[in-house]
Amino acid sequence: MNTFWVTFYSYKGGVGRTMALANVAAMLAKEGRRVLLIDFDLEAPGLDAFDGLGCAKGHPGVVEYVAEYLAAGKAPPIGSFVRECLPASTHLRGKLWLMPSGKKDQQYNRDRARINWTELYDKYDGERFIENWKADIEKTYAPDYVLIDSRTGLTDVGGICTLHLPQLVVLLYALNDQNIHGIAGVARAISKAENTRPPQLLTVATPVPPMPKERTGLLQERFELAEKELGIKPHCQIHYDARVPLKEEILVWDESGSRLSWEYRELKGKITDYDIRGLDFLIKESTRAVEELDEERAFAAAKDLEREYGDRAESFYQIANASRAFGRLDMVEPNLRKALQLDPYFSSAFDDLMSFLKVKKRLKDAIAVCQERLSALGGETNLEDSEPTLSSLGEISMAAGEYQTAAEAYGKLPRKAEQQERIADSRLLVNNFNYAEARRRAGELVPKTDLKDVVALYERGAATESAGSVVDRLNHMQAMHIPYALLGDIERARQLIQQVQDLASSVSPRERVFSMATYTHMPVDEWLRNNSLMIEALDSGRLWDGTPLTSA
Repeated sequence: MNTFWVTFYSYKGGVGRTMALANVAAMLAKEGRRVLLIDFDLEAPGLDAFDGLGCAKGHPGVVEYVAEYLAAGKAPPIGSFVRECLPASTHLRGKLWLMPSGKKDQQYNRDRARINWTELYDKYDGERFIENWKADIEKTYAPDYVLIDSRTGLTDVGGICTLHLPQLVVLLYALNDQNIHGIAGVARAISKAENTRPPQLLTVATPVPPMPKERTGLLQERFELAEKELGIKPHCQIHYDARVPLKEEILVWDESGSRLSWEYRELKGKITDYDIRGLDFLIKESTRAVEELDEERAFAAAKDLEREYGDRAESFYQIANASRAFGRLDMVEPNLRKALQLDPYFSSAFDDLMSFLKVKKRLKDAIAVCQERLSALGGETNLEDSEPTLSSLGEISMAAGEYQTAAEAYGKLPRKAEQQERIADSRLLVNNFNYAEARRRAGELVPKTDLKDVVALYERGAATESAGSVVDRLNHMQAMHIPYALLGDIERARQLIQQVQDLASSVSPRERVFSMATYTHMPVDEWLRNNSLMIEALDSGRLWDGTPLTSA
């Protein structure tokens, strides 16, 4: 286990430093990393203001920890000053802890004012204290990342945060003169420090105003000045967003497609690139080796992952990827299962295991995996996380002919807009169609009102919301002939199936299309033969599976 220590520093306030740190931390923890936050902005602490992180307020932290050390001559146990964060709105695959600045009460203010950081180093063996502090955190919590929010300006605390604690300093600066010259001075001081191994630097221009890119002009001039003073272009840019100064929000969980979320994600990626010893490094090393067809290096990294991170789902997922790439197929399934056992929320491991089992035509095993995962996720009590698994269970059960199981799975998915906020019509259409079709194939009489709901969604354009290709349209039209036919509109059902036949001529013969007859993907030519049988069946007054039809 190797912990990577990162400080977020800005020379001036108002650049969104704490906002960037909180959102990067949220992404890392969501993706399975163990992250510990330290709020070292003692005069203006703010990390516990992010309610979305689920960090409790009013607990002792940095100030009380240092005050106890100065009073007793030895550091107290770190556990009394760190609290786990438990967000209410999302599940973290990893862990998130906060060591706050402190209680922020009257005693906090008295202790903070009394702490002389220079004297701490000169008289109280401050350097060893800091190293023991770091060691205690690493031993107690084994975090992948420690992210430190430093106060602004040139201070003794800022020196601890930028020189003694971190391996990487993220320097955030606006494009005005004060910020550029100030941050450049700090960057030079860090680079010239007498540390045996001075921290690395990652520069972030923020907030960049929403101005058009030009070869000349004020914005370009500011970037050129920053590059001249810092000696490097910014590694990342974060553009101005009106929400940042208005509210402490975790934007990356709900708005992954927004520009700001994308820029936070890019910053997170840059930070992990600097970590050359930890979990992310080993994953990237194995991935690069696979891409370069270097089997020996890929499995050396995989062995390191299993030895150093044997309790992490990502390790076994990466071993499965390397095994698949180099033809060691007997190692794929057990490692994917191990990954999913360690972390049922790890969607990539679940998706790959489902694909593997479906290719092997082991549908009953796939059904069992779905049911095990649903049980681990909490099933109906945790519908938001369980929905993809319920959909997979329904589809696989349909393909296996286990129609009652499919109906039970599809029946738990939202089928009305009021069941889940902001649910798209396209998802409602899919859920309602599959639930009706599973019950029909299970031998139940599907109420006409349910079929009419499906048709109504289709006719108001729900299918076009998700139809990204001709193949999608083929699937939608073939599926929709069923409810139309069951409602007695045989002519409309025939039109859809015939349009499918005509439209398929534009599809590559190598394409695989999802068939409603089998709930599996199949080559276009086989799919078209099935479609022809559907046309013939309609002409005979029935569906392709023999269900009799009556005209409206």
